[in-house]
Amino acid sequence: MDLYTIRNELNKGIPLTSIKLRVTDYARVSTDHLEQKKSLQNQVEHFEQYIKENPNWIYVPGYVDDGITGTSDIKRDHFMKMIEDARRGKFDLIVTKEISRFSRNTLDSIRYTRELLSYGVAVLFVNDNINTAMPDSELRLTIMASMAQDEVRRLSERVKFGMNRAIERGEILGNDLLYGYKKDKNTNTLYIIDEEAKVVRKIFELYAIEKLSLSQISKILNREGIRTGQNKKWCISTISRMIENPKYKGYYCAKKSETIDYMTKKIKHFTKDDWIMYEDKKRIPPIVEDVLWNRANHRLMERKKDFMLRRENKHIYQNRYLYSAKIYCATHHTVFHRRVFRKNKKDITWVCSLYLRKGKSFCDSPNIRESELDVIFNDLISKFHIDVNEVARILMNYYRPLEEDTEIDDGIQEIEREINQVKAKKDKLLELSLQGSISNLEFCERNNQFNEKIRRLEKDLRRLKKEQEELKKNGNLTRGLVNILKQKVQSKTIFDKFISLFLDRMIVSHMDNDKKRMELKVFLSYKGDENKDNQEPILEHTYEFKRGYDTKGTKRYKVTYLVKCYYGQ
Repeated sequence: MDLYTIRNELNKGIPLTSIKLRVTDYARVSTDHLEQKKSLQNQVEHFEQYIKENPNWIYVPGYVDDGITGTSDIKRDHFMKMIEDARRGKFDLIVTKEISRFSRNTLDSIRYTRELLSYGVAVLFVNDNINTAMPDSELRLTIMASMAQDEVRRLSERVKFGMNRAIERGEILGNDLLYGYKKDKNTNTLYIIDEEAKVVRKIFELYAIEKLSLSQISKILNREGIRTGQNKKWCISTISRMIENPKYKGYYCAKKSETIDYMTKKIKHFTKDDWIMYEDKKRIPPIVEDVLWNRANHRLMERKKDFMLRRENKHIYQNRYLYSAKIYCATHHTVFHRRVFRKNKKDITWVCSLYLRKGKSFCDSPNIRESELDVIFNDLISKFHIDVNEVARILMNYYRPLEEDTEIDDGIQEIEREINQVKAKKDKLLELSLQGSISNLEFCERNNQFNEKIRRLEKDLRRLKKEQEELKKNGNLTRGLVNILKQKVQSKTIFDKFISLFLDRMIVSHMDNDKKRMELKVFLSYKGDENKDNQEPILEHTYEFKRGYDTKGTKRYKVTYLVKCYYGQ
């Protein structure tokens, strides 16, 4: 029945329950507490019975949102589905308990009731006795919705006031979900759960001592079947928050964040300097020692700084690998990213960034093996029509810093000086251990760190000395540049430098929609002959590679590259 007919019937004095209508209901509670779940069940049962008992109404299965706030409609999936079904004309009337169940935002309440009316659907708010089919309903709806919205504001202010007073009294805030602890509400203290505490210590030790990444730790815990307090799998963010939590070293901590706006739920996160934090090991017994907690957080902070630095200097990060920012998708013009090929960790795969973000349905461009690219470019180097004198000039610029014996000497002296400094620190550490100022465990850990640093420095020292010897043997390096190009291009250092200098970009696509046949357009930084048409490839060549592994159930197959090389454009 259309809205015009419903209004005419109501204006004649005919009750809403006497009009033949298709009726559904909407129910919602804002939390998933047991009491609220019972309330939700009661709402659903009541309105289903209320609609079915009316012989003039046809019941349409209702819509329920469980444990979702009414201040935001976007997150209410079933509410939005109800609006869409109304647009499709599946019912004439929605029955709901009250305006606060429908929405606590005045503007949303009016907007959605207007939208529903445009679809010919009215809303009956039973407790508020408002029927939006009536002409005067919007004024009453505005008043009641404003009251419901203001109640949310006052509730938010009361909660915030209570939280601040609890912090002033030093009450331990939060629910009973802090992994490793159980909260005694009577004494307002935490006590340790031994099994979970072992996992917490393991996480800190793996991160601070074993130097594993957050991702590696999460994989280890999930592989061992260990679950979080909410019986979920471990993820990077969960482990990061655990490491940052001062409670694990026996500290009271509060005021980490605050809700700025009760409507938008926007939260301001405070820096650690603004946290309310102090030692309270009587009420919060530590699970990890202060030294271990501090080491873990120092490493976490350094890695976050490094991550932010890479974000601020994208051009540095983009040049991290040989082919970074040089491979592009022909379809979407997006850059390829480097990842480890899962079946063979010795090989590297380059994949379209859109594919990584959104999946195969968004981009079906081919995956490129780095080992195959290396073979292709090793072969192409001998085929490029490049002026050898130009190559010599560029390589000479690369090698000129190495020709200066003073620079290599300075590097050797600097490394030797640093090695002596580390050895002096080792001697000091031994003295502290003999005096009993540090534990044997801490001595071993720090001594191992010093030894590892010395090994790295000595490795760098050997490399520099070897370069120094090569320079002395070769004499004037510029006279041998052509031989270097012809004879030593297989050297990884020379190869990488050559590619970084002369490869501008390459564009990848499938050939004839065949996933095993790829076209690779290679553009050189080198301009070549200015009189030559740069639209035509200077070189075309086909390469074939076998993929797959000789393991049970895995078939080997061929992939083909048609490589077209162009002068820079």
